[in-house]
Amino acid sequence: MSRKGGYPYGSPGSFYRGGKKKEPESGTSNRFALILVSVFLIVAVAGVVFIATREGGFSSFLPFAKKLVALRFQHNGQEVILLPDQQVVVNPRDSLQLVQIKTDGFLSWGTRVVSAEIDVRKITKNPATIRELFSNETFENPTPIELRALLWNRPIGKVSLLVQLDAKDWLQKANSTSDVDKRISYLEKALHENQSNILVKTQLAGLYFDTKRYSEAARLYKEIDESGKSKNISERLLLVYQIMNKADDALRVYIDLLKISEEQQTFKEFISYLKKRKSKEEAEKFLEKYQHEIPKAFQSSVLLTLAELSSDTKNWSRAAATYERAIKAGVKDSDVLYNLFVTYKKNDDIEKATQALDRYLEKNPGDIESRLQLGELYEKKGQISQAKASYEAVLQKNPQHKEALTHLIAILEKSNDKAALQGVYERLAQMQPKNRTLQYNLAVMYYEAKKYDRAITCFQIAAALDPKDIQSRKYLLDIHRKLRNEKGELDVLHELAKMDPKNSAYQNALFKYYDDKKDYKGMSAFFKEASEQNPESVLLHTFQLHAAMKLGDKKAAARELEGLIKLQPKEKIYLRKAADLHESTGDYAEALKKLDILLKLDPKDKQAKDDYMRLKMLSMNKKKPS
Repeated sequence: MSRKGGYPYGSPGSFYRGGKKKEPESGTSNRFALILVSVFLIVAVAGVVFIATREGGFSSFLPFAKKLVALRFQHNGQEVILLPDQQVVVNPRDSLQLVQIKTDGFLSWGTRVVSAEIDVRKITKNPATIRELFSNETFENPTPIELRALLWNRPIGKVSLLVQLDAKDWLQKANSTSDVDKRISYLEKALHENQSNILVKTQLAGLYFDTKRYSEAARLYKEIDESGKSKNISERLLLVYQIMNKADDALRVYIDLLKISEEQQTFKEFISYLKKRKSKEEAEKFLEKYQHEIPKAFQSSVLLTLAELSSDTKNWSRAAATYERAIKAGVKDSDVLYNLFVTYKKNDDIEKATQALDRYLEKNPGDIESRLQLGELYEKKGQISQAKASYEAVLQKNPQHKEALTHLIAILEKSNDKAALQGVYERLAQMQPKNRTLQYNLAVMYYEAKKYDRAITCFQIAAALDPKDIQSRKYLLDIHRKLRNEKGELDVLHELAKMDPKNSAYQNALFKYYDDKKDYKGMSAFFKEASEQNPESVLLHTFQLHAAMKLGDKKAAARELEGLIKLQPKEKIYLRKAADLHESTGDYAEALKKLDILLKLDPKDKQAKDDYMRLKMLSMNKKKPS
């Protein structure tokens, strides 16, 4: 409450003028004189009062009040002086007592204070709280009180009070209501009364958050955060920014949290959120911009993240440079050396890639996959002996390592070390017994080394894995012939003849084999099956014809000749043989038909003419009765 001191006022009311009293005289004359004096005084006083209540004129020369100078109060136990027309703000909890009315008159007789809003008498004799002066008033809206000073009934001045709640009152109201909207309203008013009240800001921000008024919650949390960093408030502010999709603001709050707590979990969440909300290029730029603000404890991790982002964007040179910075900064994780190797390799810097991988393997000698990669790098550099040593080191750890064996094979093939190459192939073949290529290559090596037994085994495996593998069977045929294994040779010839029926070499070889053995039944059986699979083959039918003739099976021979004539109707030799065959069986009519076709093909064929006439005569004689 505004106040002003320095007024040496006494108590309000009439002033007392002192002196001794005289003893009254006896007698009637004295009584009469006393009555006259009293009447005169009453009239005089009434006149003075009448004149005093009138403004101007003679009243201005009287010692009565004409205007208010000040009102003196006791406010919460302290003296306060209000000047005319002054207004002060008071709280309903405040105590107030009117102590003195100061006017410009010598006499204050007849002055008083009145108010339309309160009973002033309640604060004249004793202090009273503002709340006691009102009944059922909530004071949620500011309540004015006008105090008017009167000289009898004439106004001589006024002051006013404005009763309104303060931050404490609004906070109490907020805590006493379950209505969220009212509570927010009360807290807003409390904050208006005391802008620096952190407790009110925190409660109001929480209500804003609960009612999804996120922008207002963010504003208050930010104000609280700026007044003094707090993990709890920063975490709340972070959550609001995340909900509002304000990624940049959220990321900066993460940095503040790192400064406050330096927790690894917070850093992991920060990096995860950064990668999720930003593109790789944007994330990299953000980290570079704010790197100096991130605590020193996380600098190595920041460098590793930057290197990873550069790798993701395929900026291999920058990634390699950042990994080197991380190593110089004291990163002990050997995986960083491996990542450095990858970036140099991607950047086609084979020399530095080799150095980085070699440093990594010094710390991780048991990593055979990386040892394999080192061998590949040596190969690219043309350092074959170092590459070979790397692959052999891998095989010492894992003798069945497929890729190491494959790389070693390539090196040995170039060096023409057949003995070593054969050994590697044998190991690979054991690992992959159903790999046809491996089995075939190993078989060829055995063949060239004249290790025919082993070659046969490998060629047979390769052939069994591929029913269309003619080459392996050719090698087998050659080996069986070299070893004079007739049964093996015959079996392979059968397979080759069936697989490649148009290849006459296999058919001829089989024909010769059966003919030499005079196995005409075997010849007939095989070529019958073969011709059924390839009925258009003239060669197969001729072989069947030969077998039938050798077996004396004229019926089968005639059938094969009919097939040959259909396949080659202009071939005269088949027609002549058919005519001879039918004549030998006494079937002159069929023989004449074949000769007739033959003569149509070649009318000048004298032998055919003679045979035709002879058979004609035989046919006629056969029809005459005996």
